[in-house]
Amino acid sequence: MRKVGYWVVKFTRFAMDLTTTDKTNTCGTWVADETVLLTDRGNIWFWDVIDEDSRFLLASHISTRRTTIDAQKLFLKAASHSKCMPHTVITDKLQAYQGAVESVLINAFHERSKSFSMYPNTNLIERFHGTLKDRTKVMRGLKSLDSSRFFTDGWLIHYNYFRPHMALLNRTPAEMAGVDSAFKNWKDIVKEY
Repeated sequence: MRKVGYWVVKFTRFAMDLTTTDKTNTCGTWVADETVLLTDRGNIWFWDVIDEDSRFLLASHISTRRTTIDAQKLFLKAASHSKCMPHTVITDKLQAYQGAVESVLINAFHERSKSFSMYPNTNLIERFHGTLKDRTKVMRGLKSLDSSRFFTDGWLIHYNYFRPHMALLNRTPAEMAGVDSAFKNWKDIVKEY
């Protein structure tokens, strides 16, 4: 099992290095949310922001609390991956988002989710959270904050670059966001290493 864990860490780091400078064409609406993940050492918060049109997961952040500082870190990370700022940001009603949008995404219009059946809502990101939790449930949780970061970083690469979406006509979010990548799967990453 240790060899598998080593492989995951090694190639996730390498893939993150390869994609860190990618800039996306994601200037429309961003949807941000957070969800709780279970670890052997207690619950952690997984924050993420996704572009509504391309479904590109711009950034994720892991924390033990839900503060404005955590929301700011999320938006700063997302902004570093986009060629431009969003015109709209949709979040749930967590107060931490208000200050973060005002301080980081200064010109963006902040909309709070109304309900799952009315727009604006966070349904898009809630579906992503469901997929992520399905995977972590099989793993019987995550071991620690560090292992959670490696897992979610690897998941980000898989989701954005390798996994075609039916809603995107079987294209990846990276293709939809205008990111030109030579890597189509983990096998390509291993070969490049």
